Formats: sequence, C-alpha cells, structure tokens
Amino acid sequence: MTIKFITGQLQDCDEIAEWINSVGHGHIEYLLDSLVPDLFALRHLALVLAEDPNYSYKNVDLALYEEDVIGLVFSYHSASNQLTAEMKSILSADRIQWMRYFSENQIENSWYINTLGVKTKFRRQGLAKRLMDYASKRALQNNAHCLSLHVYENNVEAINLYESCGFTIEKKIDLTAHSFFVSRNLSANYLMKCEISKLRI
Repeated sequence: MTIKFITGQLQDCDEIAEWINSVGHGHIEYLLDSLVPDLFALRHLALVLAEDPNYSYKNVDLALYEEDVIGLVFSYHSASNQLTAEMKSILSADRIQWMRYFSENQIENSWYINTLGVKTKFRRQGLAKRLMDYASKRALQNNAHCLSLHVYENNVEAINLYESCGFTIEKKIDLTAHSFFVSRNLSANYLMKCEISKLRI
C-alpha cells in the first residue's frame, strides 16, 4: 500500500474543516454556526483556513491513499491558541468559555497539535506516528522543541498512542461545568506534552 504525504493546499480547506470538526466531536459547528448569516460553520472554518496565517491549511499535513485523504495532522505554535479581542467580540459567553478550557491550559512555547486523525480502516498501521513525525519537523523548523496537545479522557486509544510516542499527562481539566462536553459524555480533558528529543516514532 503506497501512502503519499503532502502539505495542505488551498483547495483542501473544505475537507480539512470537516476533519477538524469530526475529530473534535462537532466542536466547530458548535463554535461557529450562525456567527455569519447564511454561512455554515464548516464553510466559515474553511475560509479561516484559507486566509489566516497561523490557523492555516499550510500547517496541515495530509496522508493520501489513491488520492483520498485518509489522515491528517494540523499543528501550529501554541502562541496562536489565544483568545483574541476579535473572538471575544463575536462569540457568545458559552463559546468563549469553551475556548478558555484550551487557551488557558497549554504548554508555553510548544508546537501544538490541534488535530490528528486517521480513518478507521487505516489505523494501527503506524500512520498516526508518521503524521506525528511531520508535526515534529514543523516544530523544529519553527524553533519549538516540545509538542503539546489536548485529548479527551475517554479517548483511550489516542492516549495510548501518545504515551507510546513519549507524551506525558501534564494536567487533567474538568469539563463537567460546560453543556457542550456534558452532552457528548466528555467529562475531562488531558493536556499532554513531549520534548521532541524524547519523541518515539
């Protein structure tokens, strides 16, 4: 089986948006839906990916099999994970609180893995680790020597993967005060990190 790895392209923004939303349990639809009249949440995100220099399709690495996307990793500097004044001006209080769970719990000066996903039938073949390797190379190119990420406590398969790569849990974040997480049976989140020099892939 030949798998090709490429950097995201402008024409990939819609598909990247779908992946980010799916891996995140529908959080993009929750955060962005109805913010702009007649613009659906995923389309809104696709436009952000096309135009934002940090939250950009250019920070996405795609795994392709027979030209179909079977996995991706979306990563960028943790400094980009801040709540901006613009976000605060357009988001409702509950959406701002959702973002604070992540923006206020992060590893400073790290390379943040926003999304790592692999289609079910392609899992357990080392593809996630290969995508992680792409993220680590991006980190080093940007003078970051540590990777970080958030993962839901009930995602045992992902946690096992990250720990096998050398990640350690730095903090457990209680999510039970927010309706988004409660409605999806997501009670806690882990902040994890790994020094790139200790990464096992």
